[in-house]
Formats: sequence, C-alpha cells, structure tokens
Amino acid sequence: MRNFHKTAFWALFTVLMLLGATALQAQINSIGGFEGDLPSYWTKGSEPAGATLTWARDEYRSMGRSLKISKEATSEAAAWVSENMVDFWSPQHLANVDIKLGAWVKTENVNTNPTTDDERWWISYTFYDENGDMIGETKLPIDQSVASSSGWVADTNGVGETILPKDAWKTIIKFVGGKDATGTVWADDFIHVGRGGAWAGQDWNTAVGVPTGWIYWFPPIGGNDGRISNGFENTVVTDETAHSGLYSLKFDLPFDREPHDAFVGTKRFLFTDGASSNRVEGLGENDITTLSGVKAGDVLRIKVWVKAKNLVPDSAAAYPVTWAIGFTYGFFKGNGNNDGFNNVSGYPVDTQFKLPAVTEFDWTPFYLDITVPDDPEARALAVRLHVYARFT
Repeated sequence: MRNFHKTAFWALFTVLMLLGATALQAQINSIGGFEGDLPSYWTKGSEPAGATLTWARDEYRSMGRSLKISKEATSEAAAWVSENMVDFWSPQHLANVDIKLGAWVKTENVNTNPTTDDERWWISYTFYDENGDMIGETKLPIDQSVASSSGWVADTNGVGETILPKDAWKTIIKFVGGKDATGTVWADDFIHVGRGGAWAGQDWNTAVGVPTGWIYWFPPIGGNDGRISNGFENTVVTDETAHSGLYSLKFDLPFDREPHDAFVGTKRFLFTDGASSNRVEGLGENDITTLSGVKAGDVLRIKVWVKAKNLVPDSAAAYPVTWAIGFTYGFFKGNGNNDGFNNVSGYPVDTQFKLPAVTEFDWTPFYLDITVPDDPEARALAVRLHVYARFT
C-alpha cells in the first residue's frame, strides 16, 4: 500500500502595512523568501585560508542541512560559532539540571590520534551568567580514532558531567577544527536537553535547517534532543520549487503520521521609532526588521504564497481548525534574549487559511489583516507558519 504524503510549500512571506490611503510593503527581504545563506543563530566564527565553512546540503541528518568544515593545516582554528542560544521563551539555561549536550557528527579523512589541541576536532558549550562571566564549559572531542566515521555518530557528554551551579544567561556553541586538524567534518542535530525529563531550557535551530531570522518548534520537544518526529522530520528549505528567488519551505507530511502541530516562524522583530529612511509611498518595500512608525490601530497585512498537493478537502471541511495550516501571530514587548515569553496580553493568536476545495493547487497568496493593539508595550511582531495537529 502506498503511503501518500501531503506536501505544502510556503514562500515569500511579507507584511503589508495599511495606513489609510497609503500602503507600505514591508517584506522581510533578507529572510522572507528563505534565501538566506547562513543558518539561523549561527555565524562563521573563523574561516582562515585553507579552510572552508559551508552550510552544507551534501550530507545531513535532518532538515536537509548541516554545518561543514573542510580544512588542511591552517594558521588558526576554523570554527562555526553560535549566537546566544538563550532566547525567547527560554530566558535562561537552568542551574541544577543534569544537561545532556552534544551533536551528531560525521567525519571523512580526518587526521587520527591527535596529541595536541591544535590537532583536534571538537564541539563545545560555554555558559555565562547575567554579568557575562563564564560559568563553565563542556568540551566534546570528536572521535579521531579512525579517519572516517561509519555514518552519523552521536557525540555527547556523560551523565552528571554538565550541571550548572547558576543559571546561564548566555550559551555559545562552537564547532571547531584546530589549526593542525585536517579533513572534513559535518555536524547536525545539536543537543541541549535535561536528563530524566527535567527542563533545562530551549535551544534553537538545533537541526540548522532554517536560515537567519527564522525559528521552529517541531515535536517531540522542539528539537532539543536531536530528534524530529510526527512527519516534520521531512521539513526542508528546498530549491525544487519557489514562487520567487530560489527557495521555499517544504512540509512533507505522511497521511499516517501521529497528530501533532508544529511551526516555522520568524524571530520577534522590533518596531523602530521615527520615520523610516527606506519607506516609499504606494507599494514600496520596507524591510520588516526596520519597520518604523507603527502605532496602535495600524493594520498590518501578513501574506504568504502557498503551493500544495495531495490535499483532502473533505477532511479539511470536517475539521477546519485542526486539519489546517495558517498563521499564528503575536505582538511582544521586546525581543531581547533574556526577555522571556513577553507577549502582549491576548497574543499569540492562531488562525487558519481557508484552502480551496481541491486536492492540489499552484502558488496562491494567503493573507491576514491584523490590527496593532492599543498597548504601549506592543513593540515587536512575530509570525509563525503553523501546521495544525491533524493536517497530513
């Protein structure tokens, strides 16, 4: 029996600000078409001559991407370095929890049996307190007993090895090839999870699958444990089709998946004060990351282009809330890493698209008009591309 998959592509997410007779196109130019060339929350910390850092598509464990370092002996270490992995609804990484840390790695033609740190490959997690002082570091050596691994291998710390004495307000992950380390290593599905079901705080873009400006939450627990399930393991930013540019976001959900909702969403973007230097009358473009002049009562139009196939219109009609896709939008009081889930009261709000009663449709725009609340603390906006629990 064939296991059909329902496929939905999302592309060119935009926001349109409607101000009476003036319409201002506020497109997320850097992220709205999924065209970004770096993974969200990650930077190329060091890429000396003789080393190449790639947001790779040739090898991956999930979501179609991994971090890759290929290098010969270099003048300094090569490193992918994360931004602060403490963010959003996880304003600290918590003390007194036995935290399992690590990543999945794959090696090819690396130098073996290193004797110095300069010859080693490793992954590290470094934790800092509210004053920026280092609490501690967990350094995980990547196996170099053989030149090439047999597939993907989990590289994790031991039980009881990482228990923070105080809350971390900043966590930085590094994936490093020492200056005299050689070969190629891929890293994917980073792990930060409390052992025994304890909550240690959220990590972000652990499968390095979405570009700068985006986050996701996938079952079973958001990706923190290096796992994605319920059909969302098939999610990928793809170049097989796009409304514009080269890329779109693809959900590929089997009909027999266990019900669970999930989302890929934007980070919280601040509304800046004052007149926008790049605003124009009519349908000019204005990057949402610098959207300004937003005030209570303004109407924002959120729009995304969607393409889908293998739909079940009868089920969508019978279960319009759970057999659905749509926007979840929210206004927030800020976007600082340690602000917590600082939502304006009454937000976020779940909404569902009314899909056409067909089994397949080509690129079609879906939009939602939302009103900026009359609340002086509404200073930021985040929008999720939400797949509801029964949608398959």
